[in-house]
Amino acid sequence: MEVFDISQHSSPHDAAEPDLGENLDQPPSGAEATVELEDEEPAPVVEQPRKRKSKTKNICVTPAVRVSKRRVPSKKKPGAGKTEKRKTGRGTCKIPGCFLRDLENAKQYSGRNFKQNKDSLVQKIYTLFNSSVFDKKLPEKIDIGWNKKMLRTAGLCTTGETRYPKKQRYAKIEISLKVCDSADRLRDTLIHEICHAASWLLDGVRDSHGDAWKYYAKKSNMVHPELPMVTRCHNYQINYRIHYECTRCKTRVGRYTRSLNTDLFICAKCKGPLVMLPLTRKDGTPIAPHVRPFAKYVQENYRTVKHETEGISHGDVMRRLSKDYADKQRQGR
Repeated sequence: MEVFDISQHSSPHDAAEPDLGENLDQPPSGAEATVELEDEEPAPVVEQPRKRKSKTKNICVTPAVRVSKRRVPSKKKPGAGKTEKRKTGRGTCKIPGCFLRDLENAKQYSGRNFKQNKDSLVQKIYTLFNSSVFDKKLPEKIDIGWNKKMLRTAGLCTTGETRYPKKQRYAKIEISLKVCDSADRLRDTLIHEICHAASWLLDGVRDSHGDAWKYYAKKSNMVHPELPMVTRCHNYQINYRIHYECTRCKTRVGRYTRSLNTDLFICAKCKGPLVMLPLTRKDGTPIAPHVRPFAKYVQENYRTVKHETEGISHGDVMRRLSKDYADKQRQGR
């Protein structure tokens, strides 16, 4: 049996470092190797939630109670109502021969003169806009007419396309006769409708108040800064000829003719009776009713003549009244 002596090899690096024990069964060698025990408590282990393998079914969750705050109506300022007059632009137009600023104050287009010159004013405004805003790309003349059936709509632009004898786009503009009763309203409504016509005739786009219309509307305000902003809707206070007022809540209903029967219709808000107000002008001044003498004579004597002769027609009654009135006029002279 051979015995081998194992000698330890020491090196300068090994002398400074303790033997950590390459043999895992033995503790590290060295006199200074000691085991220190501390009394610190071990850190708690956080338990992680387990992943659910399957979704939980039939879980009833109580819905959250939604508390709605009570809304308090805001206090309206005294002058916060709807304004009828739109503000005119402050800029100055650089187009030579432009007449759009303060058009309603012009003598030939104000008051009764507006009704006489409104047709020529329409063509004059269209020619100016076609030259300044649309660079004469629109037709020289376009179908622009008046519509007496539009009671609240200021204007209407109808677009289409003809297929015979050739394919061609067209546009027709209608202006409300009862809403646009002044030169400034006609001017603002006409540029609005011309923008609709241009978007179809020049670009082939019919998108109502879309990007094409907004482009031409903005361009119109840039070329003519004296105009009010070209908007989608108007805020005109319609000048009704006849007004009915509720005797309870004082609500007013406007009409163009005496078509509202106060015996059959009542107020929609408080169910009160309606009464027709005296006729007034646009500025609010009352109009004195003018009754012709012959009409007053017919009103006073019609029933008397009708009951004197049975079976007499309305025409015969009027002829007799006319003859009697003429005789009285001669006697009075």
